[in-house]
Order: sequence, then structure tokens, then C-alpha cells
Amino acid sequence: MELHQLRYFLAVVDAGTFTAAAEAVRISQSGVSTQLQKLERELGLALIDRSARRVVLTPAGERLVPHARAAIAAVDDVAGAANDIRGLVTGMLRVATVTGMVWQPLFDALATIHTRHPGIDLRLHEGPSGDLIAQIRDGTADVALAAWVGATPEAVQTSVVFDDPLVAVVAPGHPWATRDRIRPAELARTDLISLVRGTGARAALDALLVRAGTSAEPRWEVSSPAYVQMLTSRGLGVGIVSATTARDWEDVVALRIADERARSQLGIVWKRRPSHAAQALLHLLEQPQTHS
Repeated sequence: MELHQLRYFLAVVDAGTFTAAAEAVRISQSGVSTQLQKLERELGLALIDRSARRVVLTPAGERLVPHARAAIAAVDDVAGAANDIRGLVTGMLRVATVTGMVWQPLFDALATIHTRHPGIDLRLHEGPSGDLIAQIRDGTADVALAAWVGATPEAVQTSVVFDDPLVAVVAPGHPWATRDRIRPAELARTDLISLVRGTGARAALDALLVRAGTSAEPRWEVSSPAYVQMLTSRGLGVGIVSATTARDWEDVVALRIADERARSQLGIVWKRRPSHAAQALLHLLEQPQTHS
């Protein structure tokens, strides 16, 4: 068994097709297929069901994936340690962020990594928080900026960036604009403007509505807090965001919600054994409090 065979196997698993895997590892499709066949012969196991149009793992293949990832990670650790001795940081760094999130320190840190460590193959993608946390657990992402409600995610390392109460935001001319706070039951009877599922504010809103005993759904679902602001300021409904998000909005009025549990957390999430490239990014983010 050779290390590159495991890399090709994981490339096929992650890419979903032999063609995409070949592009990712920069060899021919036939080369990937040949090496995987050699790996299967050496192991005495069929890893991939080739009768399907897309890659489908056999039960043996599914069981092998975490072991293959661990083997690659161990080798990368050795290479990373050697690079540290030479004063270099290299390798792939896969960063993920919840859809529509703009947190300035993350982008500053990415720019610094790009400048200081040109040997790092830096990648960034967006997605729902639950998916991002799962990607950290299974090793397909290294560092994520994700949101959660309630208990801290398990089997990962986390550092809280924001732990915020939700607020309701309305246009200055809205009937609620002169009030101090809003009851959850009132929110269920209005046109709500919310972020999409997978964001911390939306998860906290859904939990709030459940506690209020309603199955109400937002009328407006948007991917960016800026859209919430623009829709709300034009009187199209009541926006629901975190207090920090609405802090600098001048064209709307933010109201407290009468439920102390209506909070969302946004934080940095990473593997329990971060790569050297991930450690370089985490160091730049300088988050003081961690949980595991």
C-alpha cells in the first residue's frame, strides 16, 4: 500500500466522481482508477461500487475512510513538523464560513496567511452551520466560522466569537417602534424577515417560535443581514437578527425580545488535532477562550 493510493481514494470520496477526483489530484482519470484497483487488490477489499453512476462506497469502503484520513493526517503532521523546523508552513487549509457571514477578523487573518505563507493552498467555502461542523468532524474542513444554539458542538474544538440575544428590528414608522420589548407570541402574528436556516439567528428564532407554541414560518428568508436591514427599513416586516448584527443599523429600531433563551452563538470550530496550517490561522484569530 502506498500513501498516494489513500490520497486518491479520499479524493474520489470527497469529489464524488473519478473525473473530479482526477482533476483535484492532477493526474489522469485512468491513473486514479488504476491506483484504486491496486489498493483494493492489496487490501483484498472492494472499496467502491462501480456499477453506480456516481461514486458509491461499499460497506468496507465506508469503514476505511476514517482510517485513511487519520493516516494522511499523521503523515501531514510529520511534514508539518519538518516545515516548522525549517520555519515554513505549507499544506492545504480548508476554511468554511456560514452563508452570508462577514466577520472582519477572519478575512484579515486569511489575507495574512496568504501573504506570509504562500506555500499554503488556501480554500474557502460557505454553507449551513450544521454542515460545516460536520465537515470539521469528518476532516473535510479544517477551520470553520459556524453558529449554534444551546450546547457547544461535540467532538470538535470551539471558541465563541459572539454570544448574542436576538432582537426584533422594525422601521421607525412601525407601530412597535416606540416600544421597549416584544413578546414571542406577537412575533408569530407578523411578517417575519429572517436569515436562512443554518445561521445562528435563524436557529434561535425557530427555537423561540417552538417555545411560543406556534408553527409560524418567516415570510422573508434571506442569506445576508444586509437584506434583513433593507427589507425592514422599508416596512416590509419585522427583522430578527442578533443584537451585535443590528448594533450599527441607523435606519431601523431594535427591540428586545421577552425570552432570555433567545440567543445564538457564533464561533470558530476546528479539529481536535489541527494541522500546522490550521494552527497558523487559529493563532492569527487569537481567540482566548476554548472548549472541547
